[in-house]
Amino acid sequence: MVKERTFIVYRQENRNAKPRYERYSVPISPGMTVLEALYYIQDRFDSTFAFRYSCRGAICGSCGVTVNKFPVLACKTQVSTVKGIKTHQQIPDLTFGDVPEDWDPEIEILVEPMPNMKVIRDLIVDMERFWQFYREIQPYFTRGWKDEQPESQQAPNEIKEIEHLVYCILCGLCWTCPVEAQNKNYLGPAQLAKADRFIADTRLSEEHRDEMLKRVAKEDGVPACEKIFACSVVCPKGVQPGTAIQRIRKML
Repeated sequence: MVKERTFIVYRQENRNAKPRYERYSVPISPGMTVLEALYYIQDRFDSTFAFRYSCRGAICGSCGVTVNKFPVLACKTQVSTVKGIKTHQQIPDLTFGDVPEDWDPEIEILVEPMPNMKVIRDLIVDMERFWQFYREIQPYFTRGWKDEQPESQQAPNEIKEIEHLVYCILCGLCWTCPVEAQNKNYLGPAQLAKADRFIADTRLSEEHRDEMLKRVAKEDGVPACEKIFACSVVCPKGVQPGTAIQRIRKML
């Protein structure tokens, strides 16, 4: 007999529509991920069901969702591991709509959009503000075309210093941060972690480093962080954005 799990999925036709929740019974196979379950729902129940996905390898950051009130990558989260509500004292209460009162988190899987972003349709959120602030950081090198070694070289210990920050896949899950819910001008954990990645990079020009430091030092940058560290708790790649922000804070 094929085992099945019930998924309660957030649905919203457009930005202005009233959200609702739909139940779907999905047959479960060994190793099945939440993303695969979303595919099944789209293929078998409703072809208009919308969600983002790309590589299925937990390296593109496209399939961020909230599962049982905890932000995760759908492609990295196996259905067999989802049971109950995965609570953490640093994660705020995440409310998207009126969840069915009879939801049983022990046997049913609740899937909702990412927090603190406006819903475009179903599980797809508007990330333009996320990318706007990312562009403000200017996370790139500005060396000239005739850059020559050894200026562009790094020692192994210098690479090790920023290696964990390079792993950021810009999935946006760190915007679970409660500050994002209150301050729409806050640069955000991913953006500040990416700033730290370049500020600490020995190949960055001093002029560019100074520009980045001036930007993150503004009121809506590092000073706005309230040291809650929800960003570090939900990060699927172990980037530890909260620690990166603390390092910039000490530098400032």
